[in-house]
Amino acid sequence: MKQQLFSTTLANGIVLLGESLPTLESAAVAFHLPAGAVHDGAGRCGLATLSGEMMLRGAGDRSSRDVIESLEGAGVQWAHSVSTSHASFAGAMVARQLVAALPIYADIIRRPRLPEDELDPARQMVLRNLAGTEDDPAHRAMSALRQLHYPAPWGMPAEGISAEVAALGIDEVRDYVARRVIPQGTIIAVAGRIDWPVVVERMAELFGDWASAADAPPASGPRGSRIRHVHHDSQQTHIALGWSAPPYASDASYEASAALAILGGGSSSRLFTEVRERRGLCYSVSAGYHTLRDHAMAVCYSGTSTARAQETLDVMLAEIRRLPGTLESAELERVKARAKSALVMQQESSAARAGDIARRWYHLRAMRSLAEELDRYDRLSVDSIEAWLADHPPAGLTVVSLGREPLEVPDDIIQA
Repeated sequence: MKQQLFSTTLANGIVLLGESLPTLESAAVAFHLPAGAVHDGAGRCGLATLSGEMMLRGAGDRSSRDVIESLEGAGVQWAHSVSTSHASFAGAMVARQLVAALPIYADIIRRPRLPEDELDPARQMVLRNLAGTEDDPAHRAMSALRQLHYPAPWGMPAEGISAEVAALGIDEVRDYVARRVIPQGTIIAVAGRIDWPVVVERMAELFGDWASAADAPPASGPRGSRIRHVHHDSQQTHIALGWSAPPYASDASYEASAALAILGGGSSSRLFTEVRERRGLCYSVSAGYHTLRDHAMAVCYSGTSTARAQETLDVMLAEIRRLPGTLESAELERVKARAKSALVMQQESSAARAGDIARRWYHLRAMRSLAEELDRYDRLSVDSIEAWLADHPPAGLTVVSLGREPLEVPDDIIQA
């Protein structure tokens, strides 16, 4: 049966999205709330993450334990996460359980208890997760790159900063939830074996009377320095590079992401072949595309030894410079095949589809069918990518190194 997409907007501004996948036996829901880390505020990095954790610790007439037992008792495979832009609550289940599971999520979102006696356990959970990321040097390098390259506060780590999380109080959490967990900007997506009219009716019953005032959007500040070295006493050095790319809402994002996939998107890519396989300079190297709604970045990463770090950086920069004017059709066909395969296989997961249509709406303010996405990849060509690269060659790079010694970075690559 042909893919069916649906959308409607409630009177209070909530956007409801649906995708009917009648061949599946499951259904999934994804609530994307405008309560992401970009709204944390100065000195409170991690407030969104802590607030999201607190929302699960009692809601409506359910205790913290009751919330989880209610979800799992309904067979819901639930998940929660906080990104730069959103706090997300999601669940996948047998299709017939969807309507029964929605009131649980309505309580979590509209009626969280936010009990003070749960603050310290929630904070400790966030701090333990932070300790894991802070012990990961690759993660630290990439986090520093985002903080430098994107204008503040768009590059701040969604997971938080330990010292700032430790200082947060219950009043800050309650104020944040009141200001940011609001209908305006909320996206609710469902996918799988669904009855769309029934879903809309139930959502209207649960969320239609929800009202609150919109909060002010965050103000963008300056970018960071173009070069940073982070001292890390190790035999390894981690290198992260980034330069501006068109955000996903731009049609040129397809050309940009395809060029980056050719550069470093897998074991057939140029960086993997030249830096790792041919020269044996590193144990990990890659390139990819990272997008926010209004900003995006081309990203390259390598993990290598201290002794070979400078050569690794030099060869990475040489491959980046060499990219325009040298693309080959065989490289592009491999990239297109991987991208199209991922899109098709995503149709087999209701959870993946619910999350994807919500994210696409946030970026595009529209829904795209699988056929439209596949057609856009079919229209990619070496000529179209080369034309984009000719007008937008890699420039204005931000460079982060994490290791014992700083690296030498040529002046010309940091000039925009």
